[in-house]
Amino acid sequence: MTNAWDAVRAAIDAEDTAAVAALLIGFDDAQRREVARELPRYLPVVRRAGERRDAERVAGRQGWWRSLHAEAERADRSVWDLPGFSEGRVRWYVGARWIEVMRVAGAGAIAGAAGVAAWLNRRELVRGWVPAELDDVPAILDVVAARPVAWREDLAARLALRLRAARPQERDGQVLLALALLRATGVEPPRHDPLTLAWIAAAPVADLGVDPLLDAMVPRLFEAEGVGRLLRRDYELGPALAALAADGRIKRAALLDGCRTRFLRGGQAADLLFFVELHTRLDPAPEEVAPHARDYAAMLALPAANVADLALRQLRQAGVTPPAEAAESLLFRSEGRLVRAGLSLLDRVLKEPSEEIDAYAPALAAALTSGSAEARQRAVRLAVGHAGRFGPEATAMIRDIVATLPPGPGAALAAAFGGEAAPEPPRPRFQPQPLPAVPEPEPMPPITHANVLARVSLRESDWMQPERWLDGFVRLASDERRESLIAELAPVAARCRDQEYRRSTWHDTSTWAAAMARELIEPGADRRAVRGGRADAARRVPKTKHLAMGRLMPLARFAEVYQSLLEGRMPPYLLATPTRANGLLDAEALVERLEGYERDGVQALPLDLRQALLRLGRGSVTAGAVRRAALLAAPAGRRAHRWLTDRPADPEVVLRWTTDQDDSFVEAEVVLGPEHAELFGDLPVPGPGGESCELLPPVPRPAIESCELLLPVLAGHRGLAAAFSIRGFMPYRAVSEPAARDLDRLVLADGPGGPCLALLLARHLLEGPDGDGVRPLLLLAASGGLPGAELGRQLAALLERGQGRAADAIAALTEAARLGAHREVWQVLTGLLPAYLPGTGERATGAHVRLVRFATEVAGWTGARGELPVVAGLAARARTSELVRQARDLHALLTGPA
Repeated sequence: MTNAWDAVRAAIDAEDTAAVAALLIGFDDAQRREVARELPRYLPVVRRAGERRDAERVAGRQGWWRSLHAEAERADRSVWDLPGFSEGRVRWYVGARWIEVMRVAGAGAIAGAAGVAAWLNRRELVRGWVPAELDDVPAILDVVAARPVAWREDLAARLALRLRAARPQERDGQVLLALALLRATGVEPPRHDPLTLAWIAAAPVADLGVDPLLDAMVPRLFEAEGVGRLLRRDYELGPALAALAADGRIKRAALLDGCRTRFLRGGQAADLLFFVELHTRLDPAPEEVAPHARDYAAMLALPAANVADLALRQLRQAGVTPPAEAAESLLFRSEGRLVRAGLSLLDRVLKEPSEEIDAYAPALAAALTSGSAEARQRAVRLAVGHAGRFGPEATAMIRDIVATLPPGPGAALAAAFGGEAAPEPPRPRFQPQPLPAVPEPEPMPPITHANVLARVSLRESDWMQPERWLDGFVRLASDERRESLIAELAPVAARCRDQEYRRSTWHDTSTWAAAMARELIEPGADRRAVRGGRADAARRVPKTKHLAMGRLMPLARFAEVYQSLLEGRMPPYLLATPTRANGLLDAEALVERLEGYERDGVQALPLDLRQALLRLGRGSVTAGAVRRAALLAAPAGRRAHRWLTDRPADPEVVLRWTTDQDDSFVEAEVVLGPEHAELFGDLPVPGPGGESCELLPPVPRPAIESCELLLPVLAGHRGLAAAFSIRGFMPYRAVSEPAARDLDRLVLADGPGGPCLALLLARHLLEGPDGDGVRPLLLLAASGGLPGAELGRQLAALLERGQGRAADAIAALTEAARLGAHREVWQVLTGLLPAYLPGTGERATGAHVRLVRFATEVAGWTGARGELPVVAGLAARARTSELVRQARDLHALLTGPA
């Protein structure tokens, strides 16, 4: 072993890339061969050493992170706000720094280009993403600079061909090196699709004009597989190429030819979007389009609708009439706008005096068999209007279609061309199924034994266990079972150490439970541990900006019971403990508990009473409960009697839509009356940006909350719970919208639904009949709680903002009607039709036609009567269209005899 390897090894151990490069540049061939011979054997050694150093860095970073959290806890601040956070992120960067020195060593020492390429592509020496500070490309270029030109060209080609088709990254080390060698050598880049994708991802758009690879790579943009998929959301390369073409750096004609070639190869519309945008940006003049009219006409039959749109637009601007075959291909398409364009083209051609009219008979036949009723009607009018100009063969072709058409259009066509129209089919009788039974909420089981209470696990994601624990603790601590409770809770109390009392806030019900257990076993433990000897449970409840109501209310209730325990006035049982597993409290149970309080002279805990009234089930109020409540004399009893007999109006909820950067948001504004304002009192709700705002009228921007925790707090006010759960609601953004299970819980809760429940249900109805909206609609219909017209208005709001398809909503409503909710579906339509149908001057679409046709069916199923102004207005329009015809049918049905 000579000094050459010792020197290189020392530089490798020091992770000094520059030193390794300098050594190898100065070595002769023999010294480089010696280094090349030792490198593979040393690779496992240096890898283990590097991993060991990385482990040390990771440990250091974890220690820094722990210390930062401790500092944040002491300062009662967020970790992200501490000054040491940003500095530490840079300081404790973790990365395998030995890779680059080994890559540079191999590139400078290995003799053959094939060997260097294999070394640089070893799995353990390939980094997926290379930070700028670890870039080894300049060093590798330096160590190979003295090699022969042919050798470097060979290495560049080999590295380029080793690139794989995985989605390239901007800072991929293999890509950066291959492109740098290709630019440095000037060799023709090999034709390799992954190389083209890599060039797109890694080449700086601002430097394209001076990139030596530009002329070679631009034509390959239109040839390589995967380019369109990579550039689906391109906002830079297309404008840059158009600018370079305008400056003469690349040929404009070449870009247009490339786009046309790529279009004719076909593909998905999304994968062709970049080329469509580039072609549109180039904006060819009519004289540039005319020589290629045949190509543009062929594009009309391509599956990608955006390409067909572009081709049709170019032909119109150039004043070129597509041949009959192109018109026919338009009329076979499924896109309504292209079918309408084909019909307009056919109308224009047929109006021109020409002997070639028979050539367009196949196109007319395609329109007559279109899946769109509007297209068929228009084609029938065209065929009848020009019936006398068709020759025998064309006439026979159209006559053969008569029997395949619906009875109305078929009869009109038969009168002009002969043939026999299909007879009117008998209308099937609508037979709905019975609505499903609404499941009764099960009773919530109490905890009656101390050993069971001690084993309960309190998880913040489960509202029922903390509720049962709190109820069981109060009951067991207030009767003869107190001694057994003390014995069983000793392990729970041991978790509450003295330092726990000095913490500013208790965020978990398990912490409160441990403190309650210790206070029960060691009375006065809290006062002895706190400076000044005064325990104040309320100050330990988290600040409102940190928690939403679904988590805050249980903590506040634990605090209230804990304070009563500290002061020796804990009641024998609680008023607000639910009787049902969905959080509802039966009226009979509440009255019975209040009767017991009055007999024993117990004063109700204020928050406990307020929570009880929020949970009070409306359907559980009986005449017997009202009579018994009327005999109560204490303030809590009188207040409960008032809620049983003259419940105040529910809070008003108003939805407001806003738009920000093409995203639609909806916010709920809650307006409380004086009774509910008193009931909620100081209960806060998180406001915008995490700031707290009191729940006093009006309440802007309630906080997003899962109904799993929120509904047990507001079990008797599902409309209010729905309002709190949709703050910042963005349809089709799973991260910020209530889930289907939240909708299920709201459906089985109590109280009026209101606009927020309607919005959530509308969102899921837009998933179609197989989505999560049909069953909740059926259950609401069965319980009589469906906000039908409001649901229709919210469906319209989502559809107008492009958050779904009318066809999916219609399919879901059809399924709901078939399963028994046909009367409720009609109520939905009475809200949807006025809010969604086009007004004066607004453009009608096929979705509007399908909706009115569906409304006519449902009106027939339900026997609906009574004029709808929006339908009457459409029916009275002078200009006849398919929408107007459908509106006239619906209007005649609604205003005709029963």
